[in-house]
Amino acid sequence: MERQLTVENSMPGSTESIEKFSKKGKVITRTIVLRNGQERNSSVTVRGSIKDIADLSDAFDVAWLRSLSLPKTEVVESSTLRVADLFSGCGGLSIGLREACRALGIPVEFVFASDINETALDVYRQNFSPLFSAAEPLELLLDGKVGSKRTSSEIAFIKKLGKVDFVIAGPPCQGHSDLNNHTRRADPKNQLVLRVARFAELFRPKHILIENVQGIRHDKLGSLGEAIKILEKLGYSMSDGVLSAEMFGAAQARKRFFLVASLSELHTLETIPTFGSKRPRTLGWAIDDLRSLQSSQIFDSSASHSQVNRKRIDFLFDNNLYELPNSERPPCHRDKSHSYTGVYGRMHWDRPAPTITTGFGSTGQGRFVHPLERRTLTPHEAARVQFFPDFFDFGDLGRRQYQELIGNAVPSKLAYAIVLNQLR
Repeated sequence: MERQLTVENSMPGSTESIEKFSKKGKVITRTIVLRNGQERNSSVTVRGSIKDIADLSDAFDVAWLRSLSLPKTEVVESSTLRVADLFSGCGGLSIGLREACRALGIPVEFVFASDINETALDVYRQNFSPLFSAAEPLELLLDGKVGSKRTSSEIAFIKKLGKVDFVIAGPPCQGHSDLNNHTRRADPKNQLVLRVARFAELFRPKHILIENVQGIRHDKLGSLGEAIKILEKLGYSMSDGVLSAEMFGAAQARKRFFLVASLSELHTLETIPTFGSKRPRTLGWAIDDLRSLQSSQIFDSSASHSQVNRKRIDFLFDNNLYELPNSERPPCHRDKSHSYTGVYGRMHWDRPAPTITTGFGSTGQGRFVHPLERRTLTPHEAARVQFFPDFFDFGDLGRRQYQELIGNAVPSKLAYAIVLNQLR
């Protein structure tokens, strides 16, 4: 049993290259080199033109993002990985886990998913078909204290689910967020990470992946530290730290906290190889093909803006600016010193996108103005930046629902890198 110290540099710790790519016609093949020297192949078929993308790693991921159907898995392993996704949202972590398993030829079955957001859970069900799912609070299913005897509801829950090999969990993070000025660091919801520890105590999964915002490390209630102590007592080895999505192939400068725990051999976050391109991918790389997409659907249209915000967008383009000057800002910004330079700002085509939040449709909630067009991002574009492929079915939702599901998600490329590193 070991505990790896927190990674602070947001960078992959290993320069080892374990991905190789080859192309034949419209098919690009990804080869993963396992630790024992064996290789596993998986492929995607290119849709449309990617002539301007010379790097095959970049081309593979673009083709995957643009795929209209889930690429096939060439099953090599005989044992199916049984997965539970706690606080699942619409499934950002599960997308990455499933793609890591596809890369390794491992069949995967989603045993259980839970989220109190019924819309998010419906989208998850549509895309992953979990055997069981629950929109009720997880603490009602796992109602026993850590270290106590199993309750009657927990016994029934264990019997229902059976064996679980891998648990992924993204407990509500608003209480830890730096954007939360009310209950930050002391929100009771911060303690939901302890329900993940209780799940581990009851099911003893081989592997656990917990994700959250960076602020979870500073929780005043000490929930993360308590959960770590519980997992240590259960025999788990752990590694935790902050990783940046742009360093792992996503076109977004988004940092997230991760804790990986294992009852078998642990492969720490420092040992994650460099995945994807050798340079950060840009917003243009992710959404270039969507500029020509003509659609009246909400998913592929941008939000409407007030007259004053339309003028602010025009000011940026008319003056070739990316930050709105104070003279054009509302009084709450203009009349006092502030650090919100990105708010009302225009994104850069040739850089990674800033963090996508639930406010990506509003000019006043971040740097979300399209670099080349006088509008904010569409839900489809934001989903691409979050590394949701086109075959992921969000269904027919309202604009606010799209923004909530996409903005609250985790870039799936991060989960792909961590899970692949642990399982290969």
